[in-house]
Amino acid sequence: MLRAVARPGVIVAGILALLAAAFLVVGILLPGTVEVRRTVEIGASPESVFPFVNDLEAWTEWTSWGEVDSQLDGPVAGTGARRVWDDPSLGSGSLTLVDVRPPASVDYIVEIEDAAIRFAGTISIEANGPGSVVSWTERADLGWNPVLGWTALTLDESQGRQLIESLQRLKRLVEETEEAGSRPPP
Repeated sequence: MLRAVARPGVIVAGILALLAAAFLVVGILLPGTVEVRRTVEIGASPESVFPFVNDLEAWTEWTSWGEVDSQLDGPVAGTGARRVWDDPSLGSGSLTLVDVRPPASVDYIVEIEDAAIRFAGTISIEANGPGSVVSWTERADLGWNPVLGWTALTLDESQGRQLIESLQRLKRLVEETEEAGSRPPP
């Protein structure tokens, strides 16, 4: 009788082990890099848009950084500007502006958990008549982690949604600043 009960248990355990192995193998074979890009048109010149992109303090107004408990570390704007955090839900990490080319673009690096996960991003601003086209591209190297391989499948949608929401807020902020005749961040 014990043999009759044990046999189905062994079969179920074997099937589960095969499914887990397949999950891991497929996860390893999935792409370890992802690129997400979103674009928005803004009714203001690149010179008016650039200060909001170059200043990490201004990022709290148009990105989700306003919701993250983080601190500025070093200069607020320009190459070397850095924001760091240690958050229970996000882990620890940093965002650093690594190459700033006024008024055309800002490149940055996000490193999470001592660079276990690394995002490289570029926000570029191109003149478009009297306005601008702002493109935000993020590239992630997720390494060989099979779970992150599966995560990569959804990053275009989830990260893309975050990028476009931020760009829409940037558009509103810049255009409202232009209408009010206010000055952008230094």
